[in-house]
Amino acid sequence: MLASVGVTFGGIVGFIVWVLVMVWIYNIAKRKGRHAVAWVILGFFFSLITLIVILLMPSKRTTANA
Repeated sequence: MLASVGVTFGGIVGFIVWVLVMVWIYNIAKRKGRHAVAWVILGFFFSLITLIVILLMPSKRTTANA
């Protein structure tokens, strides 16, 4: 009985962490001027790899200092 409670709790915590990573990917992509929904879809399948890639990518936003 106690083991199944631990598995259930671990599954819930894992799901919450996964959702937080999706939100983080969305916010980073939006801030960098990338297509946020596409990045979240990619993150759905490859969450940690997508997070690392989007963190390392440069921003598409440029400043108009002429």
